[in-house]
Amino acid sequence: MKKQGSRFGAFTLIELLVVIAIIAILAAILFPVFAQAKAAAKRTSDLSNNKQLGLGVTMYMNDNDDKTPLFRVVVNGSDWWTAKMMGWKDFTSPYIKNGGRPYNNGIPYTVPDNGGIFQSPISDAPWSDITPIYWGWPLAEGPGDETTRFPRGYSLNQDAGRNEGGGPVNGNVAPGIVADWEVTGLQSAVGSETQLSNAANTIMIANARDFFLGAWVAEMGYTCDANGLPGGGNQLSCIQSTKNRGMNVAYYDGHAKNIKGQESVGTSDPWDALAAYELASPGYRQSLINATNAIPEWTQ
Repeated sequence: MKKQGSRFGAFTLIELLVVIAIIAILAAILFPVFAQAKAAAKRTSDLSNNKQLGLGVTMYMNDNDDKTPLFRVVVNGSDWWTAKMMGWKDFTSPYIKNGGRPYNNGIPYTVPDNGGIFQSPISDAPWSDITPIYWGWPLAEGPGDETTRFPRGYSLNQDAGRNEGGGPVNGNVAPGIVADWEVTGLQSAVGSETQLSNAANTIMIANARDFFLGAWVAEMGYTCDANGLPGGGNQLSCIQSTKNRGMNVAYYDGHAKNIKGQESVGTSDPWDALAAYELASPGYRQSLINATNAIPEWTQ
């Protein structure tokens, strides 16, 4: 009796090409989905950092008669733009205890470090070098923010409380509740969160690209490069977006959420400053809206 010959189940060339084509199609479909999931995870982690930092500032205020931390302290004129300056991150770090480095007698750090929750997972360049500071200040050096002790990114809203500050003061915009110490004394008065008419709609912390410790509403219409260097003609805002035309912020009532960048310069005014700027300089709000709308990061 003749045995039937066995048949090996090998792929033909055409079958192999079909399988490869199917894998390529599936990869093309799934890779963007994976990228979107990764971006969403980073946004969520960044939002959590905002909330935790906001709680740290709140605990500081609870121990200091509801007064906000000074966003910057410059004791001597020679301290400007050196690591001898101190900022709100230094003052609130004991409440957070996750990231950042010791004062180190004001000696600048020269290499990046673990930023902990002070380091945003969505920041483009949290430890970018501040040496090429845009006005060429020769003493500025090191990675991260102004102090080199912390990564750049999360910034205290310097404009908070300006709307409650009344009309223009000597032709200038009304002061807010966040003050700083600059050599000769206190600039503005250290304010309290109790002065805010709507703490639940007032930004406490926003995420910026540049090296400054504070952020302000005008930065929505300023452009920076990917390394956080301010300058015209760039495609990115100096306020870091969450890549979906939005931005994560923490509010003075303790909550944090993602809001649309364009809406933050609109009628809701979560920066708590546009009404004050408009009183000091009529037309300011519309000019800022136009500048913000011209930045691709907020529109595409």
